[in-house]
Amino acid sequence: MKPEDDFVEKLRALLPGADSVLVGPGDDAAIVDRGAGPLAATTDLLVEGVDFFSDEDPQRLGRRAVSVSLSDLAAVGAQPEFFLLSIAFPPERGGAFALEVARGAAERAAQFGAHLVGGDLSSAPSVLLSVAFWGRPAGEPLRRSGASRGDSLYVSGHPGQAAAGLHLTRRLNAFAAQGSFPTLRFPEISAADQERLIDAYRDPMPRVALGLALARERLATAAIDVSDGVGIDAGRLARASGVRCVLERPRLPLSGALLSFATMEDLDPVDLFLAGGDDYELLFAVVEGEAERLTRAASGLDVPVRRIGRIERGEGAVLEGPEGIRNVADLGYDHFEART
Repeated sequence: MKPEDDFVEKLRALLPGADSVLVGPGDDAAIVDRGAGPLAATTDLLVEGVDFFSDEDPQRLGRRAVSVSLSDLAAVGAQPEFFLLSIAFPPERGGAFALEVARGAAERAAQFGAHLVGGDLSSAPSVLLSVAFWGRPAGEPLRRSGASRGDSLYVSGHPGQAAAGLHLTRRLNAFAAQGSFPTLRFPEISAADQERLIDAYRDPMPRVALGLALARERLATAAIDVSDGVGIDAGRLARASGVRCVLERPRLPLSGALLSFATMEDLDPVDLFLAGGDDYELLFAVVEGEAERLTRAASGLDVPVRRIGRIERGEGAVLEGPEGIRNVADLGYDHFEART
């Protein structure tokens, strides 16, 4: 178990139970029972130099901060409704900076019918953003627990692209620090693919519509937001459900852009897929016989959904391929470990 997951387990042991708390710490969002029905709540913190670069465009930064929390709501199948945004920043950045962050955040939320209703401002040595989001579950809330032996394992989008985009962004920033204009300059990758990878990191799009469909149609037996890496998040889903997730290497949706980047950098694209993080995709389990109904539900959502494995008896998460079985449950980002 990673240090971050160990911390969550110890935190849960400290908290007294409450009848109104339907889902507490340890899932992607909390679910509380209110008079008007269950309410989903989540919060996320973004820190300059840890979660984003200091030269990030403020509107894009606001969009990204909101997308991170929207992805949590997507993972529990909740319709976003409203959010609070708190911004701490160096005084020399000025009020215009904070206003542009808020503008980007409000515009991204509005794409999903949600509204900015308040927040806070403070000064700090570096930029820090905090988002607290609330929404209404579209049906029975999705949870990380619930997957059973025989279920199929699916993922949305193309994990690994954000990790490649982070690599490219670091390279471009290094060029800029040396006085070069940070233009796309990697001949091994097309300009379109470079932009696709960088956008996957800097401006992710949460899978809210997919999460709503999975909950509303009762399709997913378990779901998790893929933010720290497919490997570690598959391990978390497995642990919560008391099963083993088996990822089948030939089924992994490795995009052409990711493959081109991996070739250029002499990296294994599967490692980027499993451990990259910052994807904000959904990993979920579906009863084997529901594949056709899932295909129909996802057909109009403009998001690729791919079966990548299966659920078995056992524990942990493994990759199954021609080389044999490999443990992948610890592959990914942990907030208590140094970022490399």
